[in-house]
Amino acid sequence: MSYPKTTVADADFDELDVDDMDFPLPEPPLIEPLVAPYNAPPLAKPEGIRPGQTFDGMKLVSDESVYKRWVCLYPLYFDKSRSVEKGRRVPLSIAIDSPHGRQMAVAVKEVGLNVCYEPNKSHPRDFFTPGRIRVQLFNDAGLPVRQDIGTRKELMRKVAITMDKVLVPRDREPTLQDLINSGAMPMLPGMPPPSAQSPTSTDGAVAVASGSGTASAKTSKKATKAKKKGKAKQLV
Repeated sequence: MSYPKTTVADADFDELDVDDMDFPLPEPPLIEPLVAPYNAPPLAKPEGIRPGQTFDGMKLVSDESVYKRWVCLYPLYFDKSRSVEKGRRVPLSIAIDSPHGRQMAVAVKEVGLNVCYEPNKSHPRDFFTPGRIRVQLFNDAGLPVRQDIGTRKELMRKVAITMDKVLVPRDREPTLQDLINSGAMPMLPGMPPPSAQSPTSTDGAVAVASGSGTASAKTSKKATKAKKKGKAKQLV
């Protein structure tokens, strides 16, 4: 018995799936997810970093509920080398060569929506491409932030078209040992034991510059101290 082949045209991309699940990559305690509001004005760097304060145009908070219900997108959804059956969710005509998380985040900001970039999350089918974004598709009243983007499918199409024009450096992709160290993959017989510290550890946070269409890596000793003291977990 044969079954009809699923195509981009008839696939329902708005069904509940892995978008709303967490699949952590190697996640060293000092790398933090960020949210950069699209319309945030330029702000001066503060002397200290505490919940409620701002840092390079972003606000430090400890409440994940701010963006927990936002729509999740992964690079896999835009990957030209993948078939629909293997995870691609946009038409091949607008799919991207080697898409990555930072590129998605900047593209969403260019579209004009709020975005949270989580560099240490990964799709279970695509462990070696780090980065996940959360996008505010609806406001608090449940209405679309942009009237012309009312579904996840419309959002992905808009982001894919914009990504083709975005050129930003990609984050380092995790190695097999990174995944084993983090517990994301089981250690098989004969493999070396996990190292004391994952090579992905870094003393800073990855950020998307607000409204500039570019991305950059930020390092802050004060942010590190705030993290160690348990003050806040996200920049929003």
